[in-house]
Amino acid sequence: MTGAGPGAPDAAALVAPAVVTLCHEYAALAGAAVAGLAEFLADAAALAVRSLPSAQSARIRVRVPEVVTAIADAPGAGGTRRRDVLAIPLVGGGDLAGMLELDPRNRAGFPADERELAEVLAVLLTLSLGNAA
Repeated sequence: MTGAGPGAPDAAALVAPAVVTLCHEYAALAGAAVAGLAEFLADAAALAVRSLPSAQSARIRVRVPEVVTAIADAPGAGGTRRRDVLAIPLVGGGDLAGMLELDPRNRAGFPADERELAEVLAVLLTLSLGNAA
Protein backbone atom coordinates (compact mmCIF):
# COMPACT_ATOMS: atom_id res chain seq x y z
CA MET A 1 0.00 0.00 0.00
CA THR A 2 1.40 3.37 -0.98
CA GLY A 3 0.21 6.88 -0.49
CA ALA A 4 0.57 9.96 1.60
CA GLY A 5 -2.31 9.45 3.96
CA PRO A 6 -2.35 10.44 7.62
CA GLY A 7 0.77 9.21 9.35
CA ALA A 8 2.54 8.34 6.11
CA PRO A 9 5.94 10.01 5.70
CA ASP A 10 6.13 12.76 3.10
CA ALA A 11 8.73 11.85 0.45
CA ALA A 12 10.17 15.36 0.51
CA ALA A 13 10.76 15.08 4.25
CA LEU A 14 12.87 11.96 3.69
CA VAL A 15 15.30 13.71 1.34
CA ALA A 16 18.47 14.90 3.05
CA PRO A 17 18.80 18.71 3.17
CA ALA A 18 22.24 18.45 1.53
CA VAL A 19 20.70 16.69 -1.49
CA VAL A 20 18.01 19.36 -1.80
CA THR A 21 20.63 22.11 -1.60
CA LEU A 22 22.84 20.36 -4.17
CA CYS A 23 19.94 19.91 -6.57
CA HIS A 24 18.88 23.56 -6.26
CA GLU A 25 22.43 24.80 -6.84
CA TYR A 26 22.91 22.41 -9.74
CA ALA A 27 19.61 23.47 -11.33
CA ALA A 28 20.70 27.11 -11.18
CA LEU A 29 24.07 26.16 -12.62
CA ALA A 30 22.54 24.11 -15.45
CA GLY A 31 20.02 26.86 -16.18
CA ALA A 32 22.81 29.40 -16.62
CA ALA A 33 25.06 27.09 -18.66
CA VAL A 34 25.16 29.11 -21.86
CA ALA A 35 28.91 29.74 -21.98
CA GLY A 36 29.75 26.19 -23.02
CA LEU A 37 30.49 22.74 -21.72
CA ALA A 38 33.98 23.48 -20.34
CA GLU A 39 32.75 26.38 -18.22
CA PHE A 40 29.72 24.40 -17.05
CA LEU A 41 31.94 21.49 -15.96
CA ALA A 42 34.35 23.83 -14.18
CA ASP A 43 31.40 25.27 -12.25
CA ALA A 44 30.09 21.75 -11.51
CA ALA A 45 33.52 20.68 -10.20
CA ALA A 46 33.59 23.74 -7.95
CA LEU A 47 30.08 22.84 -6.75
CA ALA A 48 31.31 19.35 -5.86
CA VAL A 49 34.12 20.76 -3.75
CA ARG A 50 31.76 23.22 -2.01
CA SER A 51 29.13 20.55 -1.36
CA LEU A 52 31.46 17.86 -0.03
CA PRO A 53 33.40 19.06 3.02
CA SER A 54 35.81 16.10 2.78
CA ALA A 55 36.77 16.91 -0.83
CA GLN A 56 40.15 18.46 -1.47
CA SER A 57 39.61 18.63 -5.21
CA ALA A 58 37.30 17.42 -7.97
CA ARG A 59 37.94 16.44 -11.56
CA ILE A 60 35.26 15.86 -14.17
CA ARG A 61 36.35 14.22 -17.39
CA VAL A 62 33.81 13.81 -20.17
CA ARG A 63 33.82 12.55 -23.74
CA VAL A 64 30.86 14.59 -25.02
CA PRO A 65 31.34 16.12 -27.58
CA GLU A 66 35.12 15.91 -27.20
CA VAL A 67 37.39 15.14 -24.28
CA VAL A 68 36.98 17.93 -21.73
CA THR A 69 38.47 18.00 -18.24
CA ALA A 70 37.50 20.39 -15.47
CA ILE A 71 39.37 20.63 -12.17
CA ALA A 72 38.46 22.50 -9.00
CA ASP A 73 40.45 22.68 -5.77
CA ALA A 74 39.21 23.53 -2.31
CA PRO A 75 40.59 26.79 -0.89
CA GLY A 76 44.06 26.16 0.49
CA ALA A 77 44.34 22.72 -1.14
CA GLY A 78 47.45 23.75 -3.03
CA GLY A 79 46.67 21.50 -5.97
CA THR A 80 48.21 18.45 -4.29
CA ARG A 81 46.91 15.27 -5.89
CA ARG A 82 46.41 12.12 -3.85
CA ARG A 83 46.35 8.59 -5.16
CA ASP A 84 43.20 7.68 -3.23
CA VAL A 85 40.16 9.00 -5.08
CA LEU A 86 36.45 8.44 -5.11
CA ALA A 87 35.74 7.76 -8.79
CA ILE A 88 32.15 7.66 -10.01
CA PRO A 89 31.50 6.77 -13.66
CA LEU A 90 29.10 8.95 -15.62
CA VAL A 91 27.13 6.34 -17.56
CA GLY A 92 24.26 7.31 -19.81
CA GLY A 93 22.46 5.18 -22.35
CA GLY A 94 24.80 2.28 -21.62
CA ASP A 95 27.88 4.30 -22.59
CA LEU A 96 30.62 5.72 -20.41
CA ALA A 97 30.28 9.47 -20.90
CA GLY A 98 32.91 10.45 -18.37
CA MET A 99 34.15 10.25 -14.80
CA LEU A 100 33.73 12.29 -11.62
CA GLU A 101 36.87 11.97 -9.47
CA LEU A 102 37.08 13.39 -5.96
CA ASP A 103 40.27 13.63 -3.92
CA PRO A 104 39.73 13.42 -0.15
CA ARG A 105 41.33 15.92 2.20
CA ASN A 106 42.61 13.15 4.46
CA ARG A 107 43.12 9.40 4.65
CA ALA A 108 39.70 8.87 6.21
CA GLY A 109 38.17 9.38 2.76
CA PHE A 110 34.52 10.29 2.40
CA PRO A 111 31.74 9.50 4.87
CA ALA A 112 28.74 7.57 3.52
CA ASP A 113 26.50 10.66 3.29
CA GLU A 114 29.07 12.50 1.17
CA ARG A 115 29.54 9.47 -1.12
CA GLU A 116 25.77 9.40 -1.63
CA LEU A 117 25.74 13.12 -2.36
CA ALA A 118 28.55 12.63 -4.89
CA GLU A 119 26.49 9.91 -6.57
CA VAL A 120 23.54 12.31 -6.85
CA LEU A 121 25.85 14.85 -8.49
CA ALA A 122 27.09 12.15 -10.89
CA VAL A 123 23.51 11.36 -11.92
CA LEU A 124 22.78 15.05 -12.50
CA LEU A 125 25.96 15.41 -14.57
CA THR A 126 25.08 12.34 -16.63
CA LEU A 127 21.62 13.72 -17.36
CA SER A 128 23.08 17.07 -18.41
CA LEU A 129 25.64 15.38 -20.66
CA GLY A 130 22.88 13.35 -22.29
CA ASN A 131 21.01 16.56 -23.04
CA ALA A 132 24.17 18.19 -24.45
CA ALA A 133 24.75 15.34 -26.91
